Amino acid sequence: MIDGPSRSLRRQALQRLALLTASEKSHRDQENFSKLCAGLSSTKGAQNGVVQRPKPNVPSLASSPMTLSELDVLLTLCKSAPLLDDLTSAKRLLVQISPYLGEAHTQSLAPSPFLRSIEPSPWEALTYHLTCAVLVIGIKHPSLHNAALSSTHEYLQSCLRAINAGPVVHYEQDISANELPVRERLGIATMTVSLLGFLDAASTHLHFYTVLERLGLVRLLQEALTERFMVSIEGVFSSIRTADIALKRFAIWKLWTKRYAASGRPLGAMLLQCGYMKLLVSCSALQIATQEELGKHEIFNLMVQEDDFEPQQQQSHSSALLEVLSDTAAEEMRLLEDGADYLQLGSAWQQRLAFAVKAHTLNTFLNCMVANEDIADSDTLISWLEDTITDPIQMADDTLAGVVLRSMAVVAKLFPTMASSLSRSLPRFIVQSGIKGDTVTEAARTLSYILNLLSPDAVITGLYSLGNILSAGSNGERTMNTPGIPNGIPSTLRQDVQYSHHSSGSAISLDIGSDDESGAAYGNVVRAIVGIATSCKDEKITALAQSMLLQKLGKVGLSVDIHIITEAAVLAQSGGQLELKSLLKLYSRISHEGAVQGNSTLLGAVMKARLYLARTLLPESPLYEVFLIQLLESIVSKGDVHESDNTHQRDVELAACEIIELLPPLAILVSVLDQDSYLRQDVNIRRLYREAWFNIIVHGISTTSGLGQQYSNELRIFAMHSPPLVAEYGTEQFESEIELNTVLRRGMNPPHTAEQKRRLISILAKCESDIRGLSYPKVIFLSAAYLVEILRADAGECTQVLPYFLDPSLNGSAMENCMITIADEVMAVYLSNTLRGHQEINSAPHVAKQLALMFTGCCHRIARVQQVAATCADNIILRMPSSLCQKASLFALLELLSIMWTSCLDAELDEYDWKSSYTSARGNVSVDLSDDYFLRKSTLNALYRKAKAWVMTVINIAPLDVKGLLQTYLSEYDDNGAYGHVALGRSFALEMGATIPTTDQKLGAIDRHGDCNINTASDFIAQYSTRQEYRYADPLPENRQSHVGYLRIDQNGETSAPHISKTESDQEALARLAHKAAQKDPVSEQELRDILRRAAALLCKADVDQCGIVHHLIEIPFTIFTKQSIKLGISLWLGVINENPIMEPRILTEIAQNWETTVHTNAGVFSEKLRQYLTNTISHPDPFFEKEEFAPSDKKTLSKRQQAAHDLIAPHLRILQFLNSHFNATRLGSPHVPQIFHRLISVTLQGLRHCIAHPLAREFHFQVVLLGLTILRYNINLDLVARWQLKDTILSAGLRWFAHQPRWSFGGNRLQIKAETRLMSDVNTALRSSAHIGSKAEGNLQTLEAKENLLQILLENEQMRLVVWLYPLDHERRHIFTSPSGKISQDLPASIISTAWVEHPSIAIHLPARFPSVQLQRNVRALLLDYPEKAINEPDSLHLLLGPSLPLDLGTQLKKYLLYWAAVNPITAVTYFLPEYGNNPFVLQYAMRALESHPIDVTFFYVPQIVQALRYDELGYVQRYIIETAKFSQLFAHQIIWNMTANAYKDEESGIEDSLKPTLDVVTDNMITSFSGTDKAFYEREFAFFNEVTDISGKLRPFIKKSKPEKKQKIEEELRKIKVEIGVYLPSNPDGTVIGIDRKSGKPLQSHAKAPYMATFRIKKNRGDSEAADDMLEEINRSDNVGDQHISRESTYEVWQSAIFKVGDDCRQDVLALQLIAAFRGIFNNVGLDVYVYPYRVTATAPGCGVIDVLPNSISRDMLGREAVNGLYDYFVSKYGSEDSIRFQEARNNFVKSMAAYSVISYLLQFKDRHNGNIMIDDAGHILHIDFGFCFDIAPGGVRFERAPFKLTSEMVAVMGGSTSSQSYLWFEELCVKSFLASRQHTDKLCHIVVLMLGSGLPCFKPETIAHLRQRFVLEKSEREAADYMKDLVKKSYGNISTKGYDQFQLLTNGIPY
Repeated sequence: MIDGPSRSLRRQALQRLALLTASEKSHRDQENFSKLCAGLSSTKGAQNGVVQRPKPNVPSLASSPMTLSELDVLLTLCKSAPLLDDLTSAKRLLVQISPYLGEAHTQSLAPSPFLRSIEPSPWEALTYHLTCAVLVIGIKHPSLHNAALSSTHEYLQSCLRAINAGPVVHYEQDISANELPVRERLGIATMTVSLLGFLDAASTHLHFYTVLERLGLVRLLQEALTERFMVSIEGVFSSIRTADIALKRFAIWKLWTKRYAASGRPLGAMLLQCGYMKLLVSCSALQIATQEELGKHEIFNLMVQEDDFEPQQQQSHSSALLEVLSDTAAEEMRLLEDGADYLQLGSAWQQRLAFAVKAHTLNTFLNCMVANEDIADSDTLISWLEDTITDPIQMADDTLAGVVLRSMAVVAKLFPTMASSLSRSLPRFIVQSGIKGDTVTEAARTLSYILNLLSPDAVITGLYSLGNILSAGSNGERTMNTPGIPNGIPSTLRQDVQYSHHSSGSAISLDIGSDDESGAAYGNVVRAIVGIATSCKDEKITALAQSMLLQKLGKVGLSVDIHIITEAAVLAQSGGQLELKSLLKLYSRISHEGAVQGNSTLLGAVMKARLYLARTLLPESPLYEVFLIQLLESIVSKGDVHESDNTHQRDVELAACEIIELLPPLAILVSVLDQDSYLRQDVNIRRLYREAWFNIIVHGISTTSGLGQQYSNELRIFAMHSPPLVAEYGTEQFESEIELNTVLRRGMNPPHTAEQKRRLISILAKCESDIRGLSYPKVIFLSAAYLVEILRADAGECTQVLPYFLDPSLNGSAMENCMITIADEVMAVYLSNTLRGHQEINSAPHVAKQLALMFTGCCHRIARVQQVAATCADNIILRMPSSLCQKASLFALLELLSIMWTSCLDAELDEYDWKSSYTSARGNVSVDLSDDYFLRKSTLNALYRKAKAWVMTVINIAPLDVKGLLQTYLSEYDDNGAYGHVALGRSFALEMGATIPTTDQKLGAIDRHGDCNINTASDFIAQYSTRQEYRYADPLPENRQSHVGYLRIDQNGETSAPHISKTESDQEALARLAHKAAQKDPVSEQELRDILRRAAALLCKADVDQCGIVHHLIEIPFTIFTKQSIKLGISLWLGVINENPIMEPRILTEIAQNWETTVHTNAGVFSEKLRQYLTNTISHPDPFFEKEEFAPSDKKTLSKRQQAAHDLIAPHLRILQFLNSHFNATRLGSPHVPQIFHRLISVTLQGLRHCIAHPLAREFHFQVVLLGLTILRYNINLDLVARWQLKDTILSAGLRWFAHQPRWSFGGNRLQIKAETRLMSDVNTALRSSAHIGSKAEGNLQTLEAKENLLQILLENEQMRLVVWLYPLDHERRHIFTSPSGKISQDLPASIISTAWVEHPSIAIHLPARFPSVQLQRNVRALLLDYPEKAINEPDSLHLLLGPSLPLDLGTQLKKYLLYWAAVNPITAVTYFLPEYGNNPFVLQYAMRALESHPIDVTFFYVPQIVQALRYDELGYVQRYIIETAKFSQLFAHQIIWNMTANAYKDEESGIEDSLKPTLDVVTDNMITSFSGTDKAFYEREFAFFNEVTDISGKLRPFIKKSKPEKKQKIEEELRKIKVEIGVYLPSNPDGTVIGIDRKSGKPLQSHAKAPYMATFRIKKNRGDSEAADDMLEEINRSDNVGDQHISRESTYEVWQSAIFKVGDDCRQDVLALQLIAAFRGIFNNVGLDVYVYPYRVTATAPGCGVIDVLPNSISRDMLGREAVNGLYDYFVSKYGSEDSIRFQEARNNFVKSMAAYSVISYLLQFKDRHNGNIMIDDAGHILHIDFGFCFDIAPGGVRFERAPFKLTSEMVAVMGGSTSSQSYLWFEELCVKSFLASRQHTDKLCHIVVLMLGSGLPCFKPETIAHLRQRFVLEKSEREAADYMKDLVKKSYGNISTKGYDQFQLLTNGIPY
């Protein structure tokens, strides 16, 4: 026999099975469903899916007792009906269950003790579920509607036949129920409960029926539920209740009767009538609303709350149905009022049923009235409502009262004339009826609704009417001064409500005899006021109600006050923040008074109100934070302990009691937050948390005090959600914060100090001596920290003790010793609770999460935190080693190892740009690391050692489990890291998996033999492999993605695919994937991996040629061609080759063919995209060919371009590594393999001729060369000629790399450079190994020795350059990779030069750049003179040919070839207009062609130089270029005009004309004349606008000696006069249009004789590259009107830009200096050097006039000094936090990068006057230089005070680490050297920019300026020597006495601090 739990379990299993099978659609699941149906009895009565009535002679199902098992199956199937989407299954189920429904009311059940487990009774449950199933099937499947309808109809007909056939019971006469046979009485009882189930199900799914069908249903039920049948029911159940218990058949029914009665549903006619009326309610509701609407809203809410609610349109038969419903309701109301035989109201529950019947009756009639008032008379309903509401007994029933009140609201809405009378009667009802609880709330809600229908003023009047009832009366309890309650609210708490007092008296009287009744009535009034206010959802009404209630405090009585206090909390939820704050202040006052007077009643009321707010306010509510802050502030503000010796102990105890009163609501309030929610909270809130704990300690509350123990749970919850008592940032002020915190100083008198120290010593006995020497605030702090963390540990959290050790000042102090002891105590409590606890927080998984956080602490950027975390982790693992046997902790440890290794690797991958935050989603860990890579490495080493000990500890006790977790870790990987799957965590897991546990006695006993080290690695890998097999071998489920359904491999490795052959299935899937890849459709990594892996598995088992699958296996990774796809492909290719060697030739052939395709189609490294991705950086080796920008350096953009280039190169590089490896592995195998490699390398070497020589492609280029040399050496199948040809091709390919300018690396990947340097050595070694090939001429084959020597020389040079770049400072390590041949001579023999020229002229042309030598340059120039036609495609050759001036030996070279020469960069082209070239027509024409070949946005940068070239433009070429270019670009035209205007005079006052002025005037006039109508209008608008802005400076001159406010007022006055025209822009911001001016932004700047000022403008800019700015401006200005603009809102953005406008101050020198800084920016970007400059814009617009962009978010060092900042370091600490903080380190890194760049530029351009007023610091920490009035060869006063190469002071070094050995300072030195090396390569172009400006008359120029400039680049030195030279300059600059002297001079003369 099945016992109770088993029966319940079986029933649950059946339900789950039915749900699963019904929800699935597969054929197999349908079969399972059929099997489940087969568990029922026969399907008699159903044929062809149509339910038939039982035939006369066929036994019915009901006659056979149903077993409990069959009943369980039947109920389970019924519950699955809603999930049956399949029509066949639904039809089958309907056919199966319909016969059961038809006889459910007579169904006999086999006796079973478990029947009583079916609620509420078997027959009701059976009928209910059967009916629900039938109706649901009919709803979901309309085709089965009729069958379902027939089934329900048959049930009712069967019931009706049984009713009509049975005897009739009367109470007065004839037969009594006791005289009926037992069988008939039980039959009536069974039918009754069955009908209950049917009515309940039909009410729920009544929308199944149509209107006509509902009408039939109601009429059928009317026929059945006659009065005589109802009397029979009542009689039968009366007889059952009084029957003898000895009758077994009655015994079970007595049990059911008791159960129904206990559930509030006493069996009888009234219960059946209630079910019937409930169905009528549903029926009537569907006449006015749809089922969808009723599913979302209750019918009353629809009718009342929806303003636009209209009853749905009535259908045919609706009127007839409504008539039946209304008549039935009227009849039922008559029966209820007149009484009926079956209305036996003998108990409270029976009376409640009668009230429910009446409620349903009213509801039905109301619905009918809403649908059709003509059918249901409203007067009748109103009379019923009025009669009911006046009956206190009936209104005491919440259900009936709710229906009555809501019906009144509907009546008021439908009949507005009734609203007024109802608004008067409802208040009386509330006051005088004695109602309670929810009825009051519902009445208030109804009254609120009715009052709102009348008018807003009616609501206010109603509130005042109710409020006036609370006036003081004659009742004895109503005293004017309730103890503890203020007499009304004080004026400070009253709200300014906009409503006036409408009434001074109440129209309602309160005439109640007893005080209890009076208190209840007053409570109802208060609750009603609150209900009305909350229903209005108007903050003003809420404020009025709150003000009204609070004014009644203390005026009526204590009980009323209690009601007001508690209900005001409900009211506050719908109010505003001000109302809540006022209420909370009042609560604080009442609570304080209650505590003082000991009034527990008041304290209880306030507590109840606060608890209500705490439970109901949600964190997302704005009121939540208000309440939280108020509670915290209240705790903080309680009781300031007196500092006098006479301590008022009672005040302390009183404050402690008040604090304790606040803890319960505070605990509830914070308990809904996450434990780390404080991280997202405001700083001030976190401060309140800390100070609250301090005050708790000050007032003696602790875990051992009485109050602390009483409220220990609340304290624990509060502690769990509190932040640590220290803040992470600002830790450098830790000590001072403790000493100065006012809360920590409370009670700081000797007795209290002694007491607090005594308490702390009692819990930290080890630290007694330390504690005695601590100050009072520190003792309080430590006590608070102990309390919080002990409570937190007791709650299962031990990691928050770590933040206390963030402050470095704690090191070695008494505070640190105490905190260490506290940490030990915390761990002791935590571990003690864990080891003895049985809660979830004490389980191993939870402890593992704590351990994972401790592991994270072991990686903290502060060493002290690491030590404490490691100690804590040791304790946890020692006491509870199973915590590390969990996935959470072990994976976290492994991931942290990988993170730390990666963080150290980052120093090699991207030097100078450190990453602070590292996260692992897999390990659920996140760490913030220091920028100190030495600390990172030491942290990694310490963690590795600890991890090894920890993991060995748990391996020794649980080896199999831990190794199983390690295998799981290894099976999941992420190859998105820097080096794919290479990760320390994985390596460590493998290492630990191989260890032999000490507990393994057998393996541990094996003796070692010599150096052999046996371990369990083989077993570990074997288990891992087995796990991988069962993870991947089985076919994937059918419902997996479609892409894996085609390739299945069974457990034997065979493929399986139903319906089609194996090969066809595989090839079909592969072909589809190949098509997706070819169409560039997205292919997921999982999809690619699944299909290719299965294809490879097939090939591993194949014994025949599967060429189609091989083709796709190779082709698909090549088509996708990413590093991930190629890596996957290589892994699979090697797997197939190793498993099935016969596939090797086919696979290699396919690889070679696809490789050749990439070469021919220019894919990957051969792609032109490599050039496009690096626009504005190195698309041309010369950055001066690219657009230069006046913008801050952008590392993010450089990184993106670097990554894009890497992604293009990486796939080829991976394949190349495979080819190199595979050739070496198979070179002595099949003779066909070398042939494949020979062809492949030949094609590749040819492709290198057209490959983009990108610096990042250097490794690939020479790896190809190295592979070629390897093939050359070991391919024995090649004959002499073939070997010579291959070597010649290899040498040519290697030399081709040097056919470009020498290049540094790109970016900061040190590993890349190291690899390239080693690669150079390997290539050189390989060359020497194959030196014998082609070393001598044989027959027609010439010797290759010269060519090989040239390549070796160039390789050594390249290697040397890379080593210098890799180690710019390290004199010892920089020689590691140098060639054994020693130093390379700078003078190359002529034969070498000739060899280079023959190989490729570009190689010879670029030799002088690698080997600075005058003779070498002459030799190359001689070749150019002889063979100029071979170099016309090389623009760099022209510099060698022409030189700085036109040589006399040029003749035919100019005439024949110059005009066809490749264009030089723009600035070089402009220099050809200089007199040094003698106006040679060929040179001039070439210069014009070169200029015109560049985009305008490139030449735009050189506008100042182009204007100066007009001085030498005797033939008018420059004029023509300017005028023609101006026609294409208005921006260019405007900039040219401004620049020419600025250069027309030599002085600032426009008094001395420049000799160039006439030419400038002519060009300007010609340009303006050439403007079209639109362009001219644009020109006029722009210049008029700018002149207005500039003229303000001139208008300020009369105000120079006036005050700043007067000047500012004048500026604002003039700014208001300016009208912003469409399309105008600032000359300094040509990439954006001005759309507005901040008229109040005008600010006069300091000047002795001039009037510069600053203003701010609103600028609209283009989101894209600034190249589009010209198009945007011109498009706007060509529009006829404002609305005709085609620039989308999404493509633009707006910024505020401040600018300085000067008059009488020459800006041209600043223009030149910033132009040069921008050029340096381009140079640095050219090599991806991570330095920072900000060349802001300055535009000279007229003589002595200009506009200067203001550097955003920056402050001068001068201003820092004036703000009393001691030094830069102090400023950085105050702004960014301590030196250990991430923000400080990020700012320091930015400082270093900018400092290096500006230092080099300052030296090269000789920036002087570098006082602190000309040095800025921006918000990110960058240092910026401004004001370049002294540069090149001039200095302030003509005296060279500043003799240092550049400014490098001790305060700057302090920011960079404080010493010359710090990491930041070394980075600074390295960046200085690299910046210098990168700049030297472009010396000529930088000099060209300056040379063209020499004639401008700028004061910075001297005759020797250019010579000095070139000298500073030390071009005669090699790269190594230049690096040392720059390093020496840094040393000379640091602390140079002249720098300090000049700063002192500026302090004395100009008051500029330093």
